[in-house]
Amino acid sequence: MGGNPTAPGGALGNNCKVNAIIAADSLTGRGLFSLYTSFNASRQATRVEAYDSISLLLEAAADLTYNGDTIRVGQKEYFVTDASKRITRYYSLSDPSDPSSDTYVYDAAGYLKEKTISITTLPVPLVKFVYTWVGGNLVKIEGNTAVPGFIQKVLTAEMTYDASKTAKNFLPLMPDGFETFLYIMAVDIGKKSANVLRTVRMTTYDENGAPADIYNTRIRDIKFSADGYITEWFAEGNGVDAMGIFTGRTMFGYNCN
Repeated sequence: MGGNPTAPGGALGNNCKVNAIIAADSLTGRGLFSLYTSFNASRQATRVEAYDSISLLLEAAADLTYNGDTIRVGQKEYFVTDASKRITRYYSLSDPSDPSSDTYVYDAAGYLKEKTISITTLPVPLVKFVYTWVGGNLVKIEGNTAVPGFIQKVLTAEMTYDASKTAKNFLPLMPDGFETFLYIMAVDIGKKSANVLRTVRMTTYDENGAPADIYNTRIRDIKFSADGYITEWFAEGNGVDAMGIFTGRTMFGYNCN
């Protein structure tokens, strides 16, 4: 398991990409859990890992291989990309009798606009997510079932940002990214928010469309490298794992040219 956190203060270098997200002890900085992504000389992700540092257990791992527009992450999962290397489809074949797929749609500026989740046995998408961007920041996500005659909410999320702070090449923070969480540093899902995240409020809904769980997260104590990359922060409230936001202290490592 690699991916040491980057000490705040110093400059990191040119064209840096986040390659480690580490949930750490607030006082000592000792890693508790981490997500790590390896990159090759061409800056392609080659391996992703999720590691429990307390139990010394590798909880998940995948090797990424590339063939034309396809990124394969095992026998049961693969991505299809467009000419800009953004993800347009994600296929999960874990259930051979009913494979699922996600479709990603971007606007002319390169921001993610819609995502639909489908399963083979339904002729129409199962769930549709719509993304709202304001001033270069993702401010709202709304997910609804998309089956005609059965439209109801499954997830909503609202994010606020510190307009006075920007971060270089940070993460694509998507509260609905449960199925692609492991690959948050490895794949491209369009432009990232311009400013630094401040709060997240996410609500999930039950099978009747009623609110089931509400998550409120506030980001504080953000530290930067001298050249503008986020190196750590502290999250209060509920962690939103699908975003790579863990409760408490989180440290970020980088791979730079």
